[in-house]
Amino acid sequence: MRKLLLFATMFLFSIGLYAQNDAEINRLLIHEGYNTKGYIIDRVDSLTFATVEGEVAANVNLIDFNTDTITLSITRTPECVGFKIAVEATVVIAQYSDVNLASYIDAATSDIYYQDFESAILTGVELQPGTEYSILTVGYDKYGVLCDVDRVDFETEAGEYIGNPFVLASVVEANLYDFTVAFEPNSDVSSYYVVAGAKGTLEQQYQQFAPWFGFANIGEMIMMWGLERTGRTENQWTQMEPNTEYEIFIQALDAQGNMAPHQVFELSTQALGGEGTAEVAITLGEYKLTDWDGEMLPSQFITFTPNDQTSAYRVTVALKEYYDEDPEGYKQDLCSENTMNVVGWFLFEELTTDFQIDPKTRCIALAAGKNINGEWGPITEVEFTTPESVDAKSNSGIITSRQLNNDKTNQAGTIPTFKQKGQLKLTSK
Repeated sequence: MRKLLLFATMFLFSIGLYAQNDAEINRLLIHEGYNTKGYIIDRVDSLTFATVEGEVAANVNLIDFNTDTITLSITRTPECVGFKIAVEATVVIAQYSDVNLASYIDAATSDIYYQDFESAILTGVELQPGTEYSILTVGYDKYGVLCDVDRVDFETEAGEYIGNPFVLASVVEANLYDFTVAFEPNSDVSSYYVVAGAKGTLEQQYQQFAPWFGFANIGEMIMMWGLERTGRTENQWTQMEPNTEYEIFIQALDAQGNMAPHQVFELSTQALGGEGTAEVAITLGEYKLTDWDGEMLPSQFITFTPNDQTSAYRVTVALKEYYDEDPEGYKQDLCSENTMNVVGWFLFEELTTDFQIDPKTRCIALAAGKNINGEWGPITEVEFTTPESVDAKSNSGIITSRQLNNDKTNQAGTIPTFKQKGQLKLTSK
């Protein structure tokens, strides 16, 4: 009740504040999760509050299922007047809260059911083999308010396929920055798909992108993103990183195009560095005008040289005034792991690159490496001030690298629009 009174007070207070502005407020917006519902204030004749005691849900119990129907029972709580029901691959809705799930169910179907079902048949479903699904319900109270979500998860059996489709994978060559793998399918395979990624990343991408692409299982992702092959083939993957475990996901199809269980083949690139102390030297180079996208701008060249014990290293160049505000923060960021799988997070070989920096600017260059055991060595720090003049304009206060990827921002996408896969229908058995 306190929250309701607070809301009413804030609402009335906000009207008073907006009334003092030149533009007259004329909309009432109610925000719930990712949903916003708006009203024209002139059409709102009253604002009231009510209380509904207890949970408002339709509790669902799975009895049986096949490829196109589901048998279940549904019992409403005392305050649940009606409910909607939906079925979706679990991976698609795995990242969303109950508030977002309620919105999904509401949007996925138009039918509201105002009765309990002791044994009912849900039709209109299209269940894929070897896939985990969720049956979802959302309850409505006597005011028509979208309320609580209930769910039950289940997994379909692996699909039928002819014979025993299998692809034998073997390493032809694994180097520091590339590897080549041979694939040999057996006679039950009509075609197959292969895709590679650092260990764990393909599974992460499946969880992340399934809602966007509508993947019901990981085999569908392999087929969309992978390379299609027939017969014995070899494939080389380049631009890999040293000391890294990789996975190749393989999806084989039988003679009729049915998916067999996907396979995972693991391998590693060659090791770089040693078990000693990893150190990175920093050498200042020329300060001169260079071409930045057709514009001549002042550039400070810097060379970063790892020693023979360094397996991987990271660098950064910052304005000294910013660094002095939080030196430990800069150091912690420098000696951090690539948890988001950002390409170019680590460097491996000696690098000479230029940074676009204003004249007479105090800066600091930092570098740190880790050895083959993952142990970070000492941080190398070089303070410098760029020369007093260079005949060009520049982006004041900004340090830009031509080669280094310093953008580690995790740009989380907006909630995807859920796709309605067909109208479900619930009938008593």
